Amino acid sequence: MTKDELSKLLYLGENQTIEFKVKAELRVVGSNVCAFLNTRGGYVVCGIEDDTTIIGIESAEVAKDKLERGLMQHILPTSLISVEIQGVEDKQIIVVEVPAGKDIPYSFKNDIYIREDAHTQKADVETIRDMVLRKQVEPERWERRFSDQADVEDLSKPELKKLFESRRFSQEVISDNHGDLLHSLQLVSLAKYGRLTNAADILFAKTPAQRHPQARVRAVCYNKKSDDDYQDIQHMDGPLVVVLEKLLQFIERNTPTKAHFSSESAQREETALYPTRAIREGLVNAFAHRDYANFSGGIKVEVSPEKVEIWNSGAFPEGINERALEAGHISILRNPDIAHILYLLLYMEKLGRGSVLIREACKRHGIPAPQWHSDVNTGVTLTFFAPEVTEQVTPQATPQATPQATPQATPQATPQATPQVIKLLQVLTNEMDRQQIQLALGLKARKNLRLTYLAPALDSGFIEMTQPDSPKSPTQKYRLTPLGKAVKSGKTS
Repeated sequence: MTKDELSKLLYLGENQTIEFKVKAELRVVGSNVCAFLNTRGGYVVCGIEDDTTIIGIESAEVAKDKLERGLMQHILPTSLISVEIQGVEDKQIIVVEVPAGKDIPYSFKNDIYIREDAHTQKADVETIRDMVLRKQVEPERWERRFSDQADVEDLSKPELKKLFESRRFSQEVISDNHGDLLHSLQLVSLAKYGRLTNAADILFAKTPAQRHPQARVRAVCYNKKSDDDYQDIQHMDGPLVVVLEKLLQFIERNTPTKAHFSSESAQREETALYPTRAIREGLVNAFAHRDYANFSGGIKVEVSPEKVEIWNSGAFPEGINERALEAGHISILRNPDIAHILYLLLYMEKLGRGSVLIREACKRHGIPAPQWHSDVNTGVTLTFFAPEVTEQVTPQATPQATPQATPQATPQATPQATPQVIKLLQVLTNEMDRQQIQLALGLKARKNLRLTYLAPALDSGFIEMTQPDSPKSPTQKYRLTPLGKAVKSGKTS
């Protein structure tokens, strides 16, 4: 497998800087992460040799957690760095995604590293002096400025507790600070000199809109945009994650559900019209990347029968466009402190590859590809399109408005199953991996299993993966869907 092929497989984007390492050792990975932060960002992929031979990482989950804690402890100032496990060729590797840093110079264990051509090396005195001078002349980010009149008493204790109890938040930090809230927040750049920053206010204040009107979020639902009356309208204020979850609930209760009939009973089974993970990722991106300095800006969600639109103020950063979103890219963070907290709270994973996750989730869910539109004057809009109505859908009850009548439509015909797929459905019980299925079918060639049995069954919706977001995971298994169970029992028409 070539470097380009591996990059495409891992959704790392085109022409990115990638460093391959055999082991996930902090000593080696840390210096490269530091160098990427001080330059243009990049990826460190552990478990792969320089010639792209994949050897994998043993006990990958343990190695990942240890590496993640070490990077958080020894990279200063703190920065958002994504560490995740991916499955390739039945092996597990660790991918470390590093955005271009906004607070250079960064250090690893008190040494400053940079990239020179394709190599990582310690920075010399002249380079460090240049970094410091550049930092001094750059304007301070809005999220780093002091929040006027905000005090620790204004912060939500339950939301702060979630941060400090997160498995990604260093427990060593908590124990060292002996309950000193401001010092703990200072270590993640949410406070300095005993004062809270705007980022702390936006993230954890009970009513941040009192000080920052642009923090208020608006959500509307309408049948037609020209209608005088909205079916549902909400103005939300509060800690960022609380508002994000309220927005997700707003979208879910104001969008239809797809109805299916279970093969095991006469009861209908309903699933969301839009993939929840894609909607959540879209909302997270809006909060992480919006322009908070624009006092006329904000976030707005519009729900209609045809689509869901998520708008945020602030255009794409320079170098990012719709094509880059399709391929994956090194994340360019407008608000790295806010994004870092979302990562610690387990809301952000893939950074620059979140757009790929959204597209893949929509594809698996059977809805049209989402579209992004960026305008320097108006901001960024992400649009999810509803599928054409080919089956019965039922709007969820909306407390604020009278539900619309349920649209009636003709259900889709059950896809035809080939003899090979029928045989697969008959042997598939509970959850089985490829080796178990291959043995049950009496097949010798894995390629035959994949092309003739698994692929058509997945495409027709008869079976599903237990880990759909990691299709190449070595622990991947398969199970029957309700449709597959119905075909297996002969209850479909």
